[in-house]
Amino acid sequence: MKPARYLFVLLLIAIGLPCLAAGNQASVQDYDYVVNHYFWGDLYSQGGWSLYCGYKFNKDRKTGNGRVMDIGHIYPTGWLLKNVGCESRLRCYESGNQRFLRMEADLHNMYPVWYELVILRDDLEFGEIEGEQWRFDDCDYEWQSNKVEPREIARGNIARTIFYMHDTYDLPVASDMLGVLIKWNREDPPSQQEQYRNDRIEALQGRRNPYIDNPSLADRLTHNARP
Repeated sequence: MKPARYLFVLLLIAIGLPCLAAGNQASVQDYDYVVNHYFWGDLYSQGGWSLYCGYKFNKDRKTGNGRVMDIGHIYPTGWLLKNVGCESRLRCYESGNQRFLRMEADLHNMYPVWYELVILRDDLEFGEIEGEQWRFDDCDYEWQSNKVEPREIARGNIARTIFYMHDTYDLPVASDMLGVLIKWNREDPPSQQEQYRNDRIEALQGRRNPYIDNPSLADRLTHNARP
């Protein structure tokens, strides 16, 4: 190993940064570190817009009228826990479940979300709801019984995130939800903001979301995604 590269590796170890694994894929396993240093510390260090409602928030993670932002996992944590067979996040951490740790800390699956909607979404599936049943006057976010429907310009982001999680971690996608997501992917193509976010996450984590680069990849999922 060249001296300069050797010193660089030592520096990474010394300051505790997550190292890159083979294939230039980040072996990121410390969720708190990723949240504080990468998500809030880089992607949204100057603020941004919440995914579901489009609320503009400042670097203190609050909107002008005091709404607080939190992290929303698009492929929800409950589904991840079920997939790995853990009763709770604590049990996964105690058992050192590496698969769960990697999935939970994947930046592609995280978006800033008004904290009340993080709670309301819980593990509900995404879907289409008849009519306009807004629960908040200034937020196009609808839910009934077992599904939620966010505003139109958030739907493509949601679809491409779930496709990514399905491909990357071999996670199941419910067949009834899959058709809706493929439709959303076509109707709401990647914006410049979503493409920039993909670039930044690649720089931080070492992996891109290919469905942002090429949304047409989703058309093949009708045959591959499991119920």
